[in-house]
Amino acid sequence: MTEIIQHDVRRSVRYRLLLSVSSAAVLVFAPDARAEDSHPTVWIELGGAFDQIARESDTWVPPNLTDPISNPSPEPFGRSPAIGYDWDAAIEIQPQGSDWIYGASVRYGRAQRGPKRSHDQTYEVNAKYYLTTYAFLNAKEKSQSTHTIVDFLAGKDVGLGSFHHGKSTLHFGVRMAQLNERVEGSMTAFSTAPAKYSSGKVVHKADALMSRNYTGLGPAVAWDGATPFAGTLNDGFSFDWGANASLLFGRQKARINLHTQDARYNGGGAYTVLSHLSSAPLRNRTVIVPNLGGFAGLSWHVPGGKVSLGYRADFFFGAIDGGVSSSEKETRAFYGPFASVSMGLGG
Repeated sequence: MTEIIQHDVRRSVRYRLLLSVSSAAVLVFAPDARAEDSHPTVWIELGGAFDQIARESDTWVPPNLTDPISNPSPEPFGRSPAIGYDWDAAIEIQPQGSDWIYGASVRYGRAQRGPKRSHDQTYEVNAKYYLTTYAFLNAKEKSQSTHTIVDFLAGKDVGLGSFHHGKSTLHFGVRMAQLNERVEGSMTAFSTAPAKYSSGKVVHKADALMSRNYTGLGPAVAWDGATPFAGTLNDGFSFDWGANASLLFGRQKARINLHTQDARYNGGGAYTVLSHLSSAPLRNRTVIVPNLGGFAGLSWHVPGGKVSLGYRADFFFGAIDGGVSSSEKETRAFYGPFASVSMGLGG
């Protein structure tokens, strides 16, 4: 009987000891678990970027340029900007207790080249100080481009974060992209004439207006992640990376207006048009544009916020009709350093 009582006592002591240890473990690790499960339900991000722009397009040289001995030729018309800026905003929503993330983002970029002006003139004065010959060339060109990229994505943590301290999210959704380009140029020149305002002078003029754009919409996929290397994703530093791909279906348009004119002045304000050429083909067709992009950077995390710096790129293959007299598919790429600030709300 005594042995049975002692066995029951020992079993009761072991049970109470196990219960005490388990309770202590719950009390110790419960705050960390709550902190891990608790997160802001809404993230708002604002940022900007410095863009370099891939801009392969045909250029146009007016066929009625003056003799280069009289006037140096201006730069060809049709060059797009090479450097621009981006502004972007994004919002992400992740309900508590869910590993699904719903987000929307918009990026707007703008670039401009010029107005770029060139001027050259030559003249000769005889011994009696009369202007005997005069020649000049004035040219002006301005080009600008804009792009707008809008994403609607739903993502899920795929659980590939290193040792469960990082994160890796796969997103699916749609992307819309609109690319616009516009070039304006003009030239006025005349070769050596007997005098500045005399009859018989031939004036050469040229004007160019090139408008190109693409608007497309299609399915998109993106994969991004963050791996902390000092601290955690709540308070520390991380290496961030991401890649995206989409297939856009849309309209590609190009309107090219070119005009040249040579006029001989007969005196008294009258002139005779010697030649006139106008070309304005409108090209409008449906095209499919593959889009690939990615980014890499570093982030500084604080409770409820994040600051990020990095480098990103987006390529739209064959998006722009860069031809002048005929259609030519040209790739547009936007790449450069970026910076962003994020703030978490709720949770």
